[in-house]
Parts: sequence; structure tokens; C-alpha cells
Amino acid sequence: MSDAFPTPVPVPAPGAKAAKVCGILAIVFALTCAGIPVAIILSIVALVQQAKAKRLAKADPQSYAPVPATGLVTGIIGLVLPLLMLPFVGIASAIAIPALLVQRERAREVAVQANLDAARRRAEAEVLALQAKAPGQIPSQEAVIRALAADPAILALRNPVTPSAPAVQRGTSGPLGTVLVYPGQEQEGGVTTWSVKFRAVVRQGGQNRTLEGEVITHTQEQVQGRTEDGWEVVNPPAPQN
Repeated sequence: MSDAFPTPVPVPAPGAKAAKVCGILAIVFALTCAGIPVAIILSIVALVQQAKAKRLAKADPQSYAPVPATGLVTGIIGLVLPLLMLPFVGIASAIAIPALLVQRERAREVAVQANLDAARRRAEAEVLALQAKAPGQIPSQEAVIRALAADPAILALRNPVTPSAPAVQRGTSGPLGTVLVYPGQEQEGGVTTWSVKFRAVVRQGGQNRTLEGEVITHTQEQVQGRTEDGWEVVNPPAPQN
């Protein structure tokens, strides 16, 4: 009785499994929209591996099992899905990108307003300190501004709109997002008001938006003269039309 050699069991052709895996991954990435470029690459790899596996299986049917069409089908779907998803990606981008830009501008405005408020609070504290140090004397606007310029907390602030520019600086004009500090003087109704003013310009919706604040250092009424009994006569306010 002669020995019978066992018939070899065909195995999957090289590339068949890779074609299936790449095809499935291509579909998954295509559905995420953000992974469309990766989906296209994986689809091409799946089709190439599928063709390789079929060629090997056809050349040696005794060693390799027939190649299922899974890699071919998933590879084609992975190529077609991105074309179907592109309109949805365009619509989503048209909605999301402007909203994102608006939110970014709003966040920057909030940050600049926080810088302005911090500088204003520091100026208020300096005015109180000067009044306590020299009661009866008028706080100097220059002294308040110099104190702001030397304050470590103010110097540590960052400009969220123009990172290369300072967050706070003296002057009446400067880069976007910089809080400008300058002395101010106004007259109204016979009263002169001296103050330290704060102003910053930010962009919102393609237009400039101005943020403002002030700290009053002192006020003074304009005296016209005195009556016979010594009372001061204050310049009356202008009549309203």
C-alpha cells in the first residue's frame, strides 16, 4: 500500500487581507470628512493589493485560495465616498469657518478688554495711593501713567491681537489690541475734569471696534468771581436748546 501525500490546503494570496483592511479603513476615513485624503490613498492601496492577490491566486490556484471581492468593493466605495462627501464638506466649511472666525475675534476682544480693565484698576489704585500719600494735593496724571509703565503685572500682559506689540503703552495711536494710555482733560458745565484715559482698537466683523475707559484724577469748577459776602460764583452751564 503506497503512502498518500496530503493535499495542500490553499491559503489566502498575499495582499488579499491587506486589500480588505485598507478598503474598510478607507470607508471609515471617508465618513469622517476630515480624513478624505487618507481615504483616497487607502482606497488606491486596497485596489493595488486586490489586483496583486488576484494575479497570484490565478497563477498558482493550488497554493492560493480564490480572492474574495471584499478588497475591490471596499476600495471602490472608499474612492466614491469622498466625491459624495465633498458637497457636505463645502457646506459645513461655509458655516463653520465664519463662525470660528467670529468666535476668535470675540475671544480676542474679551482678552483686550481684560487688559484694559487691569490697567484701569491699577491706575485707580495709584490715584488712591497718591491721595493717601499727599492729602490735599492733586494726583499727577504723569505719575499715574509712569506707575503703570513700571508695574510688573502690567508689563506681563500680552497683546492677543498683535502678539509682537505691547499689551499696554503710552500714546493715542498704536497697533490693534494694544491698550493706549494718555492724559485727558474735558470741560463741561463749568467743571474741568482731568483723567487718565484708556483706549484699544480690535477687529470685529471686518470693522474696527473701540474699547474705552478712564480714571478721573481730579475735577475743578471754574470760578467766575466772588460775591460781596465771599461766596464763589461758579460759571453756569450753557443753556440747552
